[in-house]
Amino acid sequence: MKTHAGIPHQNMALDDALLFYFQCNTGETGVTWWDQSVHERSASQETAANQPTALSGGGLSFDDSNDEANASMMDFETLEVTANTNFLMFIVWNPEATSSSAYLSNTTAEVFQQTSGNTTLFKTGSGAKNTAMTHGNIGGTGGDTNIFAIDTGEKSVFMLERTNGATGTIKIYKNGKVCDGHNNAGTVNASEFSLQNLGSKNDASNWFSGTMYDVGFISEASISSAVPSSDKRRQMIGDYLMCKHGIERLGND
Repeated sequence: MKTHAGIPHQNMALDDALLFYFQCNTGETGVTWWDQSVHERSASQETAANQPTALSGGGLSFDDSNDEANASMMDFETLEVTANTNFLMFIVWNPEATSSSAYLSNTTAEVFQQTSGNTTLFKTGSGAKNTAMTHGNIGGTGGDTNIFAIDTGEKSVFMLERTNGATGTIKIYKNGKVCDGHNNAGTVNASEFSLQNLGSKNDASNWFSGTMYDVGFISEASISSAVPSSDKRRQMIGDYLMCKHGIERLGND
């Protein structure tokens, strides 16, 4: 199967749409995590005390010391996402903490963050709009009623997708299954935002604690072909990441 920076892309028409991709096991170090997209938006950290630790099997381990002088964090060239733009953010991670744990942000208010294991925060700068999605304690059957919680010590594929243009419908996915419970099914946020920090909120707080293996961002605005659909692209990327990391599929939504 052909790949685009490690992502299967048979007729996916990603081209410039893959705005960054920090890929597992591509020679990443605490100094630099090389962007595998065509945009050369590599993440870096020159200060030794703030460098994450490269793992022998791939990925970077980020340490939240709750101390700006010692917490792990990286920066990359600013990515601007315009209002009403559909996108897909994906990350393969194994968090050690989920309280106020930011994984992508910029220098002001915008952030992708786990407020808790049961709540995902997507915050945009236009009017500092908060989109908090409660997703724990739902979706399972029998004794497994908490499948959407982001648990510490659990390696998973997490995706946040925005669709429907100016409506800005937001949905989240864990291991291939969409979360349609709580307020997530009706969450909207079509505002513009930017990103340039990895593993922290603004390089100043809410540091991520745990391991990141793959982190990527796709903008639908840059995709020139409608084949396959955005749903199919998301499924194909999820398939690749789950297979690559040996993660059990929860669904194929």
